[in-house]
Amino acid sequence: MVETKKNEFRKRDFFYLVPLWLISLMAPDPYLYHKKGFKKKDLFYLGVLVLAPLIWSDSHFHHLMVLAGIYATLALGLSLFMGYAGQISLGHAAFFGIGAYTTAILTTRYAIPTFLAFWASALSAAVIASLIGRSILKLKGYFLALATLGFGEIFLVIVRESTDFTGGVIGIFGIPWFSVMGFSFDTYLRQYYLTWGVLMGLFIFSKNLVRSKVGRSLLAVAASEDAASSVGINVPWIKLESFVLGAAFSGLAGSLFACVMSTANPEAFSLGFTVLIVMMVILGGMGNLYGPIAGAILLTWVMDILSKYQEYSLPIYGVILILLLVFFPDGIGTRFNVRLIYLIGYWAKKKKRDEGKL
Repeated sequence: MVETKKNEFRKRDFFYLVPLWLISLMAPDPYLYHKKGFKKKDLFYLGVLVLAPLIWSDSHFHHLMVLAGIYATLALGLSLFMGYAGQISLGHAAFFGIGAYTTAILTTRYAIPTFLAFWASALSAAVIASLIGRSILKLKGYFLALATLGFGEIFLVIVRESTDFTGGVIGIFGIPWFSVMGFSFDTYLRQYYLTWGVLMGLFIFSKNLVRSKVGRSLLAVAASEDAASSVGINVPWIKLESFVLGAAFSGLAGSLFACVMSTANPEAFSLGFTVLIVMMVILGGMGNLYGPIAGAILLTWVMDILSKYQEYSLPIYGVILILLLVFFPDGIGTRFNVRLIYLIGYWAKKKKRDEGKL
């Protein structure tokens, strides 16, 4: 009888604690927001994101920023695994594809609403990541990179050969626009605010996560797995947690990509796309949440500009990447973040001096 009551209490306790834990991660930390620099910097970024599509009303600009927001969501999840946990992954494009195909199959064949398919995509990517992560995360360094790369290639083979289920090399077309309670995001402007709204929510979640006990454990694992294990950190569990969380971010990004492009085909999740996302994280700055977003915006626009010069795009692209790595070895996000804080502080001091003269 006593044992039964204990089990019931544990189930009820788990049922209440998990939602409260998720809310505590997503809710902004008041301690962080009392700092003036943090307020000014983040409000500046938020203002730019809100006003940018209203100032530049070009549909091409809106579409490129939608793609940049989707890529930034994927790069943000990868940054948690690479930048904070210190691991290497070349397989997050596969989770991106899993999210896209989950939404495509559920919406076109089973008439599931896109809002539900959106969360199902994150869940399916996270479940698959947890299944394969238990084995491949025992590897380290380049061996882990090769294992995740192999997983990505296996995913592509399965998608191309499963003609009846995934449409083969042609893919799945006719995916409906993302909609919530009858409101459809059927224009580039609406898709812009949808994509960047989702990204901002995940950004706040990640910002609170890296400042929590889990985030400190990730940094400890990245510094030294042996030292982290010696102080009681469950290293395999922390690595798996960051891997699954990054996969869930990728699944959400894949779902948005499928709804925006109205299609899902294997060419969008190839090895080249994997390298592109990794470069976004590296150029933006690993261990910095602003970096992947800056890297995604930069490389999205670079790819669009170079698409006009297809004959010379590859060497030009290589030269740009080399120059960025030479002059911004710690990432453009880190350097720009420092410079922006300096400029905001300088402007505030100048304003106070001018007011004092008056």
